[in-house]
Formats: sequence, structure tokens, C-alpha cells
Amino acid sequence: MKHVRLKYLVLAGVVHVALTVAIFAIGHFQLLPNTFDQNGTGLTFAIDGVSYQKVASTLADANGIADWLNSKAPFHCRVYSLSFATFGRLLGHNILAAEPLNLLFYLAILSCIYFLGREVFDDRTGFIAATIVALWPSFLLHSTQLIRDPMSIACFLTLVLVLTLLLSRQLTWRGSIALSVSGVLSVTLFWLVRGNMWNVVIAAVGLTFLLLIFRIVRRDGLMIGNTIVLVLIIAAVLLVPSRIESTSLPGVRPIRADQLNGVLKQIGQRRAGFRSYTSQASNIDGDVQFHTSGEIVRYIPRALEIGFFAPFPKMWFEAGSFGRAGRLLSGAETLAMYFVYLAVAFCLWQERRNLKMWFMFSIAAVGLLALGLVVVNAGALFRLRYVFWILLIMLATKTLATDNAEKNPDFRSVSSVANIT
Repeated sequence: MKHVRLKYLVLAGVVHVALTVAIFAIGHFQLLPNTFDQNGTGLTFAIDGVSYQKVASTLADANGIADWLNSKAPFHCRVYSLSFATFGRLLGHNILAAEPLNLLFYLAILSCIYFLGREVFDDRTGFIAATIVALWPSFLLHSTQLIRDPMSIACFLTLVLVLTLLLSRQLTWRGSIALSVSGVLSVTLFWLVRGNMWNVVIAAVGLTFLLLIFRIVRRDGLMIGNTIVLVLIIAAVLLVPSRIESTSLPGVRPIRADQLNGVLKQIGQRRAGFRSYTSQASNIDGDVQFHTSGEIVRYIPRALEIGFFAPFPKMWFEAGSFGRAGRLLSGAETLAMYFVYLAVAFCLWQERRNLKMWFMFSIAAVGLLALGLVVVNAGALFRLRYVFWILLIMLATKTLATDNAEKNPDFRSVSSVANIT
């Protein structure tokens, strides 16, 4: 069975490489000049990749390690610059040279999905969920680009997997060391890459703390290995922002630890940042501002509506700032997610005694609520929401996989053999 899973992972890698080559060819030969530049960077759906490509290219051409270290640049651009320096001599500073890293992030994401699905539900659910995400059109497209999403999603899913294992297993000392390293590393990298979503990390770790205490008190007694791992992760969450700067583009103020104080101030500042997007046609409630905590509380139902359901149906067929095609694709995927939410609702009922399932759903719901409060631009919301959609797709897959197994005895038999294997 392990060989079968590896075969599908290799197949996913082949699909990703083929898509990257196709996108680069389209951009290089200017077949769609308004959609991709000559480096294969998306000019409509990943416009920030243009700036990141220039920074990574500059770093790749740096005069020595000292110049590379002293240059101001986002962390993911530094990582991409290493790929440019290695493969760019042959391929150029484009998405082809970045593909070894993007492929690594893509496969890491799929692997995390599979292991999460297996840990929370079963092997079949993890495999089907990973397959759905692997072929999700806009996610697959974004995963080829020079943006921070692939790396940040891989880091966050790794953290969620580590936290889920803390809640579901009693760790040995060897397991504790492995999870401690994985948890602290994923927290640190996520801060470096996506510091503006740090509050979601705090919420996930805080929820894990409460659920682990519940498990210790009600079920298993003191679990030293699990406790040590969580303490180390909490220490990283508290100390990393004050010790390391969350990097940004030159000319853009980095996120600092003192900016994490005051939820009201954070929401106001970040909403203002998203209102400055050039694609004003995609803004939702762009005129809404929060001056008191009460205004935030009253806006929560609307924030949940935006986080879960935007872009709304009336926006699907309108021409946005970058044309109609992007709106149609986002509308089709949002409609698909509406059906996913129905399956999630069934999963919440069927698996209501599954603590790990509620853990995953809570992280997704808190994340979508936070995005609804902060993100004004529908295009930005779409990209930032992927990691939470992935968790919900996993819950929905459990419902679909269970129904298939019940309706198809052969499918259930094959699954049983696979699990035994």
C-alpha cells in the first residue's frame, strides 16, 4: 500500500511539473500576454509574484554571502533565490527555476493532508482529500508561482498535524523529539513567511492547550512527552515574534512583535492595507471601519458570511479589475465549496464525538472568521483562505467517503484490505 501511495504522489508531481512547464511556455512565447509575463508569473491572479521574482533574482546575483544576508528581502524570496542561483544559470530566473521548491511545497501539502486525514478519520479519507486538493484548479495554479502561499500553507498544515498528533497519541521520547523539532520549525517558518496571520497560530496552539488539559484530566493522566512538546511550541509562539523580524519587501514595514498587541488596532490596520489594493472592484464592505470592540462583535455574523461564502453569487459574472475569467473560476470554486459545506455539516453530526474533528473544524472556522474581519479584497481572501478550505474539504471528504463505502461493498472491501496492509 505504501508503494501505491508513493505512485500517486509521483503522479501528482508529474502533473505539477507539466503544468509549470506549460505556464512558462505560455508566458515565454507571450501566448497570453495579459495573463502571464515572460517568466511565467501570473499578472492577474498572482501579481505580487512579479515583485517577489525581482527580489529573488537580485538576491541570486548578490556579490557573496555577506551581500545576500544584508539585503532586505522576504524570507521566501531568500529561499527562492537559492533555487535561482542553483537552477537559474540553466533555466533563467523564472518559475521553472523555482519549480524544485514549489514542487517540494506542493508535495509536502498533499502529504500533510493525507496524514491528517488518516489521523483524524481513516486512510481512505486522507487519500481522497489529498487527491481533491491536488487537482483543485486555482490552488494548483497558485502553487506554481513565486508567492509565499505554498510555503506558508505547508508550514501551517505541518503545525496542525503536529498539534493533532499531540491530541491523539501518547508520545514516546523519540516521538516527542521529532514533533518538538517539527512544531518549533513550522511555527518559526510560518512567522517568517506569513506573520500577518499569526493570530490564527495563537488560536490553534491555545485550543490545543485546552484540549490536551481536557484529555489529561478526563482520560490518560499526565502525558510527559506530549506536555513537553506543547510547552516548547508555546515557547516558540511567544518568543519567536520578539526575537525574529517577519520579513517583507524593501520599503514595506515588517511586522513586529509589538504590533501583535491590541486586536482592535490590528484589525483596523490590516483592513486599511487591504482597502489599498488596486482591484477596488473586488472589495467587500470596503467602507466598514471598527472603532470599538462592540462594533467588531456586531460584525462577526457578517465576517463569517464573508469568510465562508465570498465572493458572493452576484460577483461571479461581473468583470473584475483583471477581467471576467478570474471571476468565473472563483465563482465555480466557491459554488463547489457551498456543496462542500453541506458535506461538512453532515460530518459534524456523524463525527460529533470525534474530538480531533472538532479541533480541525474550529481552526478552520476561526481562520475564516479572522479573514472575514480583516480582508476586504475578495481576490486576496481567496488565496489566504486555501489552508482553511483544505481542512474543510477533509471533513467533507469523510462524509463522501463513508457514503461511497456504504453504497459500494467492493469499495469497502478494498478499503479494508488497504487498511490492513
